[in-house]
This record gives sequence, structure tokens and C-alpha cells, in this order.
Amino acid sequence: MEAPQQAPEKQGLAITAEALYMLNLLFPVLPLFALGVIYFRHRNDPSLFVRSHVIQPWIAALISTALFFLINLIAALAGGYTSLDNLISIHSLVALEVYTLLVILPFLVPGLLALTRAMSGQA
Repeated sequence: MEAPQQAPEKQGLAITAEALYMLNLLFPVLPLFALGVIYFRHRNDPSLFVRSHVIQPWIAALISTALFFLINLIAALAGGYTSLDNLISIHSLVALEVYTLLVILPFLVPGLLALTRAMSGQA
């Protein structure tokens, strides 16, 4: 069964939201602001397609960004990031590995699936 075609501007909005979500996994915070603008403008859109592709990436981006800050806070409290001479400490490397394995990889797979659904016009 073929999915109904969405309006190009709605499909572009959905693709943009999903792409910003995946960009937020690599560069937390800045894409989150752009995704927040999209979310607050389109969260009450009558189209289920737009709402699902705006609300879900917003919530997932908030969770992944919170985990990013939590992991870095734990690394800083454990003794990492103490000076400019010691930016590459064992704590910062462990924090990077933990973020990569526990946040980026599990959050990337649903993001890729949602991006392909947005590109195909499916809610």
C-alpha cells in the first residue's frame, strides 16, 4: 500500500526536524535551539505527519542533550577537565566513549528510521 504524498513544504519541515535531531547527537545544544524553534512553531499543526516528525525529535533531542550534560558533569566531578593543560584526561575520554556507546548509537537508529519515513512521506 502506497503512502499518501505530503505537501512538499510539510515533507521538507519533517526532514529538517529529523536531520537536526541527528545533528544534535553529534553537536549537542546548537541544533537543539533550531529544533526548538521548529517545535514551538509547528507543535499544534493539524497534520499528524508534521506533528509526529516535530514532537518526537524534539523530545529525543532533549533527552540526548540532558544525557550529554549529565555524562560530562560526572566526568568533571570525577576529576576530568581540571585545567587547559589536562583537557585530554582519562575521565574526558571515558565520558566521550560512554556518550558514544550509550547515547549516540541507540539514539541514531530510531533517528535514521524516522528520517527515512519523513523522506518517504509517512507519519
